[in-house]
Amino acid sequence: MPELTQRLAGHIAGYHDAPLDPAALTVAKQCVLDWFGVTLAGLEEPVARILREEISIDARGRSSVVGCALRCGTADAALVNGATSHALDYDDVHPLIGHPTAAILPAALAVGEAEGRSGIDVLRAFLAGYEAAGFIGSLVMSSHYARGFHSTATLGSFGAAAAAALLMNLDAAQVATALGLAGTQAAGLKSMFGTMAKPFHAGRAAANGVLAARLAKRGFTANTNVLGVAQGFIATQSDADPSKDAPMPRRGCMVVDTLFKYNAACYLTHSTIEAVRMLREKLALRGPEIASIEVHVAPGHLSVCNIQAPRTGLETKFSLRHTAALAACGRDTAAIGTYSDQNAIDATLNAVRGRVTVHGDRPQGHDAHVVIKTQGGKVAETTLDVGIPDRDLGRQGDRLAGKFRSLAVPVIGDARADQLRRNIAALETLPDIGPIMAN
Repeated sequence: MPELTQRLAGHIAGYHDAPLDPAALTVAKQCVLDWFGVTLAGLEEPVARILREEISIDARGRSSVVGCALRCGTADAALVNGATSHALDYDDVHPLIGHPTAAILPAALAVGEAEGRSGIDVLRAFLAGYEAAGFIGSLVMSSHYARGFHSTATLGSFGAAAAAALLMNLDAAQVATALGLAGTQAAGLKSMFGTMAKPFHAGRAAANGVLAARLAKRGFTANTNVLGVAQGFIATQSDADPSKDAPMPRRGCMVVDTLFKYNAACYLTHSTIEAVRMLREKLALRGPEIASIEVHVAPGHLSVCNIQAPRTGLETKFSLRHTAALAACGRDTAAIGTYSDQNAIDATLNAVRGRVTVHGDRPQGHDAHVVIKTQGGKVAETTLDVGIPDRDLGRQGDRLAGKFRSLAVPVIGDARADQLRRNIAALETLPDIGPIMAN
């Protein structure tokens, strides 16, 4: 039997002409729409601006940087677009990958544009890359994440390589080489959360994948047993058994489990935000009336989003205490501007934040159990889990269309935003992706 990496490479190459599941295709286009919204909204974030300045020093190439006139090489475009899309931490999530679209789609767009590929080609590549990252995630998670690796960066490198390889028409043997080159580049540390390095991870993963595919096409060599070999990716970056056999995933099964964000903060804060908001409405109270808020989450949350006293807007996105205070005070947690440096030091928010206690005593998962006590002696509690995919794709699409407009219209205006949305909705019919890149 072919080794695990080689079987995965064959599975990826099979996406060239495999039938596409309609639900997977729908969600893939929803991922693209959401990605463009958060990328346009992130253009003025410092991480995006600095990377554009750096790349523009010697910019030339056929791939676009979204939202500006800059064109550059494929790897550089993937880097900038990937980091920009994750700058606000408002992009989608998958439990086996982290932030899949921010790492994989920029690679597909950069290569797809440079190679003149069609919209359906880019969607196929995105689905293949998503599936590759998710499959490897199913082998190494959760020990990989617990060791301190940022899976968006590491697994995203494999996904980006798979997407780029498919668009460059690599055969299965070349895809295996690209996966080997992605694996040896894969890196990203959770200790970087709360800094510009976190969104940089997504961009770096996208660029890693592009470079891996380009080198593999040129005949570069790598260990094509990167997943299963001793001292390979699984053996060094997880507690899993690299010799264990694993069946290939059913095509389209990964992307339909995408979780989309409707609060502009770290995803592990979302169950808490929604639970606090629900209790606030139930008790009809304002933040200052709260005596205490007890937040109970899985222990893993504490190493990701439990900054006790955030000092900057960016840090507030990784603070369960601060996001609970925002929700308790009725602040708009979907609005980007809510996570500002000013709100990090707001006296009312800090007073309520001081009444929030976080406990890492829940079973593994995304849910949160919240107990609120008021100064008048009322007590209310609830458990809420945002980590359940929405199977009503029409409802999900409507919510994402609203989110996209709220993010894109302030940047590119009503008319251009509506045209971009229509082009993405018809992406599988476009002969090339120029219409979605010219924004």
